Amino acid sequence: QRGKMFGVLECLDRNGRKSWLYAFSGQFNGLWAAKGWAPPLFDLSAFKTVHDPVEKRIKALGKEMQTVPAGSDRHIFLLSLRRQLSRQLMSDIHDLYQLQNFSGDTATLHEAFIQSGGKPTGTGDCCAPKLLQAAAAAELLPLSLAEFFFGRSNRSGTREHGCYYPPCSDKCQPLLGYLLCGIEERLRNFVN
Repeated sequence: QRGKMFGVLECLDRNGRKSWLYAFSGQFNGLWAAKGWAPPLFDLSAFKTVHDPVEKRIKALGKEMQTVPAGSDRHIFLLSLRRQLSRQLMSDIHDLYQLQNFSGDTATLHEAFIQSGGKPTGTGDCCAPKLLQAAAAAELLPLSLAEFFFGRSNRSGTREHGCYYPPCSDKCQPLLGYLLCGIEERLRNFVN
């Protein structure tokens, strides 16, 4: 298996005590959630309800495509149908994401993502969004964030074992503005 991004967020509680939140990107060992780690930004049971039946249909279409000649009318139709189902499934999954910021506001991934164009696969599944949301929900004040890669390098060679990386520009940064809304007020409340 390839490596994975992990993140640690140092925080303060209202009593001035430090605490740390931990997150992994995407799934870890096939699990979206694990005790002691920041949860995903969506409800797991709702995800399974939306994802599982459509994913089975997409896989069935893929198998059926293997039984017909490539480039045939049937193959082209099946390919088009599979792409359409995949796009709709991704949109439906993105609707499940609920991002809470430090003002206490909640938005879907579609509402919070400020970059134009489509959302890359995995948007909202990285460490930084999970950690900031967990801090906002727990009424903690974030102090510092570290994200690092552990394990075999990724295929593109952009992540190396033991190296630290900032939040990614295509998936995380378009969400950080929304997630950090209200942080100044939280800081004032902690100082006073």
